[in-house]
Amino acid sequence: MIRRLLTRSAWWAAALGVAASCALAAPAAKQAVASERHGHDTGSTLQALAERRRLLDEGESRLRAGDAEGARQAFEQAALQAHEAHIELGILRAQMQAGDYRHALAFAAHTAGVHLDEVEGRVFYAWLLSLGGQEAIAAQTLAAAPDHPMVKAARSRFQSGELLADGVLLSLPARLAPFATGAVAAHDARVAASALLLADGRHALAPQASVLASGTIWLRNGLGQTVAAEPEQQDVLLGLVLLKLAKPLPVPDAQCVPARDAFPGSPAYAIDYAPDPAGGAAWPLMRLGFLGAPTARGSAGLRRLGVALPGVGPRGGPVYDQGGRLVGLALRGTDAVDSLIPVGALRGHFGERFGIETGAPRAAPLATDELYERAMKSSLQVLVGTP
Repeated sequence: MIRRLLTRSAWWAAALGVAASCALAAPAAKQAVASERHGHDTGSTLQALAERRRLLDEGESRLRAGDAEGARQAFEQAALQAHEAHIELGILRAQMQAGDYRHALAFAAHTAGVHLDEVEGRVFYAWLLSLGGQEAIAAQTLAAAPDHPMVKAARSRFQSGELLADGVLLSLPARLAPFATGAVAAHDARVAASALLLADGRHALAPQASVLASGTIWLRNGLGQTVAAEPEQQDVLLGLVLLKLAKPLPVPDAQCVPARDAFPGSPAYAIDYAPDPAGGAAWPLMRLGFLGAPTARGSAGLRRLGVALPGVGPRGGPVYDQGGRLVGLALRGTDAVDSLIPVGALRGHFGERFGIETGAPRAAPLATDELYERAMKSSLQVLVGTP
């Protein structure tokens, strides 16, 4: 049944142009909802309901423990008994916690388009769209949504540009963030910046301003996996610190860098996390733009980023070209202007730590959802505790 649902979700994504909002108001879609309600009429005995509840509890427990695959299996077993939005939301969160953004985005289109009376599915789909840079479609998806606390909170976040999931946006079953797993950060730890995981999985680069005078440091990827870290090398000229991880984190497959730095005006994708005083786990935000010209600090290799990232404060997430190659790191200076430190400058200061060099002047374009999957591993939250 799950395979059939995923096939349907792919059809929805293609037919709607990755925009469920058109179908959400269509009478034909309402008829589809009626035909899809077969799950509500089956598995309704007390024994079946108890088993379904057990499977859902198991799925949630496994997600909290970081076992995304075990959680997915539990939620899918529950889905064999009933076709309900809250079960599908469990599958979606398991996919996201496993870093499977591509399938989650397609399946979320199904959940949003078929379960029209369950607004949480629509919010979840819109959130994933906005994370991946499809802001206009995300807003359109919620345009006709009914008055609901989650809808109000999501709209507010869309308007601010900072996709920080808090309050009602963390409520089950449509929790819009992964669970934090691994090392346990201090209760007073806050998300101070974003960082770049290097190709060895054992080091990361973070803005120097984010860790100065801080206590313990933790790093967390978009899957919620958390490790402790400590400074190994500081570079005052670039304003970066090299951090050594207590345990390695998974890295994207085939992490590559171009042989030459990207030209100004080149399309680029920048990754960041919203600052969070509560230190919660989150999925990264991706935005598209065009790289800018050298800055006043051009002697250090800096350029204007050219990609509009929301929020204020230090940032240090990765920047990719359309082919998914790492072209540099986004850095916000004291002048509140976002700059790009090209990968050539990074290699000059920190050595060959950034991936396999490819000589092709222009890589074949990579699907944006696949690029986002890479960013879930390569971009990190920087959490700092009180000294």
